Amino acid sequence: MKNDIYTQLAHSSLLPDDLAAAILAGNTPPIEELVFHIVIGAMDAHAVVLGDPHSTWNEKRLARMALAVAFLGAMAIMGEAYSVRLAGTTSRRGRKTSSA
Repeated sequence: MKNDIYTQLAHSSLLPDDLAAAILAGNTPPIEELVFHIVIGAMDAHAVVLGDPHSTWNEKRLARMALAVAFLGAMAIMGEAYSVRLAGTTSRRGRKTSSA
């Protein structure tokens, strides 16, 4: 299932072409790199909508919500990755990790 999600992400145009090509070739980049590009994309979209004088209030609200969701998702993913690395404990998926 994880590979399906990465494949969908690669086809979504949310990532730069080189990252999408790497995913499609079976070389998935670190999750941190994927999260970084998704958040940058959300920030860019938010700035474009806010800077467009023809954007409606509803479009501006939706852009802000999308940006918030991107940041919350990034915080959750990065927080879990940091906690697992720091503690050297078993991740939610049941895999034993080593201390970094």
